[in-house]
Amino acid sequence: MSDSDEGGGSQWIYLNGRMVERDEARVSPFDRGLLYGDGFFETTRVFAGKPVLLERHLDRLASSCRETGFGDAFGTDELGAGILWLIEANRVEDGYLRMTVSRGLHGGKLDELRTDAPTVFAEARPMHLPPPGGPPPFVLARSPYRRNEHSAVVRHKSLSYQGNVLALAEGRRRGADEVFFLNSRGHLTECAITNLFFVAGGVVCTPDVGCGLLPGITRQVVLEICEDRGLPAEVGVYEERDLRAADEVFCTNSLRGVVAVEKILDYPGRRPGVHDVTARLQRAYAELCEKA
Repeated sequence: MSDSDEGGGSQWIYLNGRMVERDEARVSPFDRGLLYGDGFFETTRVFAGKPVLLERHLDRLASSCRETGFGDAFGTDELGAGILWLIEANRVEDGYLRMTVSRGLHGGKLDELRTDAPTVFAEARPMHLPPPGGPPPFVLARSPYRRNEHSAVVRHKSLSYQGNVLALAEGRRRGADEVFFLNSRGHLTECAITNLFFVAGGVVCTPDVGCGLLPGITRQVVLEICEDRGLPAEVGVYEERDLRAADEVFCTNSLRGVVAVEKILDYPGRRPGVHDVTARLQRAYAELCEKA
């Protein structure tokens, strides 16, 4: 579910069906992605030279475009082939992959949604990331901002990402690695760059999409792992008190996988640890990455 905040560069990028040297890439200042944040993106990890769960990310990107009026904005097969070329050309064994689609040039009317010429961009570059089986644990904090569960884009990975950026920066100033949001009704939703899970009485719990969150790819994989391995899991509506009382808390995203939470700044004295359930899910996710 996250974008990268780490540096680094790549020699080649994919832009509108062409392979372009990074320093030669250009996008118009009149692109709707720049003017209005009108577009979507996906990020995932490259592990052992292969993009993790690429097809799922491409499908979600295409679905977001269709659901918001782009039409069939791009060919997933073409973009997927370009991504594999990028990974090889940029010699990415372990690293970061981002795919971006905007509605393209502004035609003068905000309500002109269908596009025959979207801007389609992909980047693949090396990045030092922790092993998927055991990333360092997070310190978590509550964001002062709320998720709007009725937003038209809350279920999509929108280029309109400033709310996440500001919330994350605020949390990191407080000493947290990540922040979680409540929605307008005070229910748990998600985090700035991850999905939120907790374990209570041996049951793996995560907020329902209707609470106002992006249905993350890794979130869904974790739910599938629970089903396959006989771990009780539920999706529901939860209060903050449920998180405070949880036995274990963890976050998920496509770059770091399953990340345990060791401390929540807003709950002094409560330190959820890496216990059996989180560790089992981390091992299972690492196995999936190795088979990707």
